[in-house]
Amino acid sequence: MKSVFFFFLFLVFGSASFAFLPINKDAVDPHSKNAKSSGVNKTILLELVNEARKKGCKCGDTYYYPAAALTWNDQLEQAALAHSADMFSKKYFSHISPDGSRAGDRIEKTGYHWLTYGENIGMGFKNEKEVIDGWLKSPGHCKNLMNKDYKEMGIARTGNYWVQNFGSK
Repeated sequence: MKSVFFFFLFLVFGSASFAFLPINKDAVDPHSKNAKSSGVNKTILLELVNEARKKGCKCGDTYYYPAAALTWNDQLEQAALAHSADMFSKKYFSHISPDGSRAGDRIEKTGYHWLTYGENIGMGFKNEKEVIDGWLKSPGHCKNLMNKDYKEMGIARTGNYWVQNFGSK
């Protein structure tokens, strides 16, 4: 039985957080011809996130009231894909890339001019339901998922590195 480890990081600008889980050694090469596709089911991800937002939920010790549904944003997805591929190829797990860039930098690079943003990262989740369930069980991730300031999101996966970006313009 694999142990599960959680580590939370909160950044000042984006209330970013992440979960650490063991890596699946069968991860997909992000440099393949399929690297431009994030390989996630957007419909399922939006349904899972918006279902939680519609109901409201308890994140750790704090209850978050229902929030408006998020819409999918391709620029946020592309920023998420770039970060998941970078983490996968360089074998690190952090909101700050080795070149020093942060989520806000990566999001702006896609042309998305944010007023606010957030980022969740995770590793080791097998599918869309598992990653959203994991993030909802983690107080920091859940807080990002329920943040009423966010209006849009994009999620990408490279191997078992997941990145969720939130934003509002």
